[in-house]
Amino acid sequence: MILTAIVFIFILGILIFVHELGHFLVAKKSGVKVEEFAFGFPPRLFSKKVGETNYSINLIPLGGYVKMLGEEEDLNTEGSFHAKPVSVRLAIVVAGVIMNFVLAIILMTIGFSIGMTPLVSDPATLAGQKISRVMVIQVSPDSAASKAGIDKGTILNNFDSTTDLQSFTKANAGKNVTISTEKNGKTADLEVQLSAGDAPLGVSIVSITKVKQSIWQAFLTSIQETGKVIGAIFNFLGNIFSSLFTTGKPGEAAEGVVGPIGLFNFTGEAIKIGWIFVLQLVAILSINLGLVNILPFPALDGGKVLFLALEGIFKRKVVRQEIENIIHMIGFALLILLFIVIAYRDIIRF
Repeated sequence: MILTAIVFIFILGILIFVHELGHFLVAKKSGVKVEEFAFGFPPRLFSKKVGETNYSINLIPLGGYVKMLGEEEDLNTEGSFHAKPVSVRLAIVVAGVIMNFVLAIILMTIGFSIGMTPLVSDPATLAGQKISRVMVIQVSPDSAASKAGIDKGTILNNFDSTTDLQSFTKANAGKNVTISTEKNGKTADLEVQLSAGDAPLGVSIVSITKVKQSIWQAFLTSIQETGKVIGAIFNFLGNIFSSLFTTGKPGEAAEGVVGPIGLFNFTGEAIKIGWIFVLQLVAILSINLGLVNILPFPALDGGKVLFLALEGIFKRKVVRQEIENIIHMIGFALLILLFIVIAYRDIIRF
């Protein structure tokens, strides 16, 4: 539990830091004065001023922000966000989303260079070395596997497919066998006394295929995987909104939505299976964070993009800054409410 908490906070920190770093770097490059670069939401725990910027760590680690001069007021002085052309302001706003995608590509490039299961693609369609193994996803109580120390997330190295394992265990039912296992990079040969029943080992399994590629091929595959994940997420969100308009309810797709408690549980499961799966989880979450932020909803980056786009089209500010700020505040409140609802559902489910 402690390890899961540490890893979970670290993952949140990386995702938030990278996102806000995108805003920060482009703002600095564009000559906008950054007044504060903050991780988390207030109350403030720590703050240090370096140059013109306060670097802060706040108590609630569920977000972050970059506060820029003139971002929330019509200020046309030098270094003001508002004084910059619409194109520059758009670049600053979308930079966080782009950085999330870049992080996912970097992590998956590392993963495929080491050997990783694709997130979306069929391994057979990818170049590189393929290593197929069987992974345990559930262990029956008092089963042969449980008694031998085989648990969830264990990879069974002797077998290339689920059919291989099933054939082997049925052929050796009731016998002592040696099975090579792997978990978190550690291998062990376990002596297993198979039972004589219909499930001699007593496990539920899936076949996984790791793909190992050269660094260049891994980079190209990672870009491809990122695009496919983005498409899958848009399809998922489309199903939710479609259900809302047709039935008035979010539908079955919304059941897959989880909050921090659900993500905490996923982190714990990924750690049990192996660190390469933690890397995959961070990549998926980074893409999700980028996409959610670009949705055209107030308080999100996408909401800011919408107002900037209107300003660019009409060559003037369509909504007064004071009104826009209120809209973003209402949007933020609604997001907090949604967060509470999802967290409550997580508590019930997990």
